[in-house]
Amino acid sequence: MAFIKGEDVNIGIARETVRGTAETPSIWLPGRTPTGVRQVVEKAIIKETKGTGMASQGSVLVQKRAEGDLEFNVRNGSIGMMLLSLLGKVTTSTAGSAYSHLFEILTGNPQYPTLTLGLAQLGMQDYAYRKCICTQLEVRTPVDDLVNATASFVGAEENTHADYTPSFPSTDYFFRHYDVVIKIASDVSGLAAASALGVKEFSLTLNNNGRVNQNIGELNPSDVLGLMVEVGGKLKLDYTGETYHDIYAAGTYKAMSITMTRSDVALDTGVYPKISFVMPKVSFENLNPDRPIDDIVGEEMDFVAHYDEDATYGIQATVVNSIANYN
Repeated sequence: MAFIKGEDVNIGIARETVRGTAETPSIWLPGRTPTGVRQVVEKAIIKETKGTGMASQGSVLVQKRAEGDLEFNVRNGSIGMMLLSLLGKVTTSTAGSAYSHLFEILTGNPQYPTLTLGLAQLGMQDYAYRKCICTQLEVRTPVDDLVNATASFVGAEENTHADYTPSFPSTDYFFRHYDVVIKIASDVSGLAAASALGVKEFSLTLNNNGRVNQNIGELNPSDVLGLMVEVGGKLKLDYTGETYHDIYAAGTYKAMSITMTRSDVALDTGVYPKISFVMPKVSFENLNPDRPIDDIVGEEMDFVAHYDEDATYGIQATVVNSIANYN
């Protein structure tokens, strides 16, 4: 009997040039835990009045799709594939000999760019999952770990595939918690000069509410669609005064930026691996004090990002790396 270790299960990602046409993964992403991406088979139990005394007379397939998630360390190359599928739009410009990719929400078209996910299982059957989109990305920054995330995917179906050969590029750089700077200001123009927050723990969640589009007459969904994008997160800080209490109590909007920079790795002169998120209109929806008797008093804030009429966007993500394009 053959066995396989969890570390030998890996996910690769490719942008589909033609929607639903499988591509060979261009980036392999090492997981912190083995991926949960799998085929989902929906069945209907047949219950009929046949006088048999049994509760059911059979089971029949009614839907097939792919779904699941992956927990990984955030890296400046592979993250772009997920942001493209999650938000829908990318604009690329040069940054010296490197590239800067601006990811924005695609409006007017729920057909966000699709991905092929390749599942490699060393010594076992490999699979390709076509017509996938990333439906949710949660990025976390604890003080005792690397910046990490969990991405959720949904796709149309599973197909067997010849053995993949995963390879992990050395230029897909991860980020440490001390590479991260989080700021708030009255507006976006004030973020550059703002002081970094003394954050203990941070999370940011982007969700496009993507789903399969299933029609009568189809066992596999005909398409996968992205819907309204929701963005929010949490901040944990030491309590050092009334600043955040007053912002919360007054219902004041703030601009927020989260910037990760590997300043120890030069892609070109003055150009470094980078991931940043900018939200021009953030509200703080909850503030919960943490008052332990034997430690420093802290506070936790929940925030939600909104569309800003003046900036004309709700969130933008920028990624700097050595990848020429994601198209």
